[in-house]
Amino acid sequence: MKTINLKTGALHSFKLDSLGGAGYSWVVEHNNESVAAITFRSSATPDTVKKKGIGGAVKTEVIIKGLKPGTSRVRLVQKRVWEMAEDPLAVEEFLVTVTG
Repeated sequence: MKTINLKTGALHSFKLDSLGGAGYSWVVEHNNESVAAITFRSSATPDTVKKKGIGGAVKTEVIIKGLKPGTSRVRLVQKRVWEMAEDPLAVEEFLVTVTG
């Protein structure tokens, strides 16, 4: 499991492959929302979709913000949100530690 150390108010970002054109989304499966906020931003533009083709992989930026001191075990999963019984296509797990 990867470790991310942040100060309160600090941001950490990284990119993950995304298959939004094939119906997959990155979602937060587990997070202590009082310690860390997680947002996603797609890098898909009409030009990147044209180059990659429909269903091609583009990058999704994940932004983690430290909210208050503590720890949070973060689990992100890439899945089709309507497929409840299916296993995720990909999983990313982190231990986020926020200090004051």
